[in-house]
Parts: sequence; C-alpha cells; structure tokens
Amino acid sequence: MDIETLLHFQYIAKYKNITKAAKHFYINQSTLSRQLIALEQELGVQLFIRDNKRLELTEAGVVFSRGCDLFIKHMEVIIRDTKSAGKGESGVLRVVTPGNFGNILHQSLDSFKKNFPDTQLLIELYNFSEITSAILYDIYDVGFTYDFATSDNDEIEQIPVAEDDFSIIVSSKIAKEPSEEHIAEIVKSLPLILPTYVEPPFIKLVMYELRTLGGMKNIDTIYLNTSDSVMLQISLGLGYGIVPTSLTHTKMSDDMLTFFPISGFSTKSKIMMLYKKSNPSKLVTSFVDIVKNISKFDTGSFPY
Repeated sequence: MDIETLLHFQYIAKYKNITKAAKHFYINQSTLSRQLIALEQELGVQLFIRDNKRLELTEAGVVFSRGCDLFIKHMEVIIRDTKSAGKGESGVLRVVTPGNFGNILHQSLDSFKKNFPDTQLLIELYNFSEITSAILYDIYDVGFTYDFATSDNDEIEQIPVAEDDFSIIVSSKIAKEPSEEHIAEIVKSLPLILPTYVEPPFIKLVMYELRTLGGMKNIDTIYLNTSDSVMLQISLGLGYGIVPTSLTHTKMSDDMLTFFPISGFSTKSKIMMLYKKSNPSKLVTSFVDIVKNISKFDTGSFPY
C-alpha cells in the first residue's frame, strides 16, 4: 500500500466509478481495477458494493476513506516539510534578547514568518551580558544585546542595528514630573538599584553627577541579580534606577514610571545583533538580512 494507491482509492470513491477515476489519472481501467482488488485483499475487507457500473462504499470503506483522507493530508505535510528542510527553509530559529527592542523585533519576525511559514520561532529572554556566550555555545542562533555587554570573539559576527540611550527612572508614585529638584530629593532619600551584570561605560559618570546633585559623598546602591528584579523594586517605589530607555518603555507601562533624561553627556549605546560565523543555516542568514534591511542603521534612521 502506498500513497498513490490511496489517492486512486479516494477518486474511485469520489466518482463512484472506476472508468471515470481511471480517466482522471490517465491510466487503464484494468490497472485501477486490479489495484483496488489488491487493496481489498491486503486489508481483508470489501471496500465497495459493486452495483452494475456504480460503486458504493461499504461501512468498512467509509471508515477507510475517512482515515485515508487524513493520512494523505498528513503525508503531504510531511513531504512538504521534508522538501523545505532539504532547502534549508524549515526547522527552528532560536532568538535571544534582553527584551523587546521595539519595532525592529516585531517587523523582523513578521517578515521572517511570511518568508518561512514552516519555521518554528523560539524567542527567549536572557541577561544581556550573557548573550554572547549563549550564541557562542549554540544555545541560540541569533541574539540582540548592547555593545558594552559584548565580548571580542573572532567566532561571533556583531552588527549594529539600532541605538538606545539611558534614563533615570523612579516610580510615578514618587515623582510624576521629571526635574532636577525631584532627582536631588530622590538621590537623598532612595537607594540606587542596579543589576549585577556588566555596566555601561558611562555609569560611573552618571553616579558622580547624581552624588554632586544630591550633595553626597556616596550613593546608597543595591545590586540585584536580574533586570526584572530591578524593575519590580523600582515600580514599587523602593528605589530608582539607571536603565536603557527604549527597552524599559516596552517592559513597563509609562504610567507606572517617570523617566528623567540624562543630560550633559551622551548615554547612547548601540544595539548589536550577534550570530556565529560558522553557522551556515539559511534560516540564520535570511533572518540576519531581514533585520539589516529593516534597521537601516548605517543611514542613521531606525523605526522605533
């Protein structure tokens, strides 16, 4: 029994006539008749009631036809997926990111799914300082992180796709409008809460400015294991933080936090896309090309 035999059976059942089914497949009627007899012998049941030139399905034939239809569709999917895999157009693409970087992620994923509908996309969150290692050890295929959190490695390709700056944030219950007076009071009354992993290069300068603004020698600083823990503490009014602006906007609603822009010096950081150079997958190279086309980072424009 093979798929061709099952298809022939389906069309005999559809036309209720062997001659019409034979014409549909451009084969001899006698060939189709012998094939049907062989199928019934293999199954050990009668599939059709033969009444002159008209054929009607038996109860066993109805059951077989129903299951046969599902089986054929399932095999068609398997064959399609197998062919797609052979062309490198299916499988799983694993993407890792510290959060939603805005439109670039949405647009890239939407475009990728349209081009590769048979590919499963897995998107996971990770601390941005650990993403380079996760790509290096093949835990993920493509990653996004900040330039200061990457490490020099000849095996990893690093492509800038966007920029993000940093802001000082506090719970909107503590301060609704950003101002220097508010920041000074916040620095004096609340601890600075930061994640334990890699700090951006300008963080010490920001902390120096905060100490000056608050008239303090030292800032009470608390370090937590994850950025999500930092955000939770800050949203509950237990401290303030120095965070990437765009990334934080996508994680927390604006009515929960007040953002204080940092002025006087640049806090811009590049958002980098990472992938392993030795990964030859068509899925990876196609996704990378999609992100590069959407970001247009080299022209100075980026759709946030």
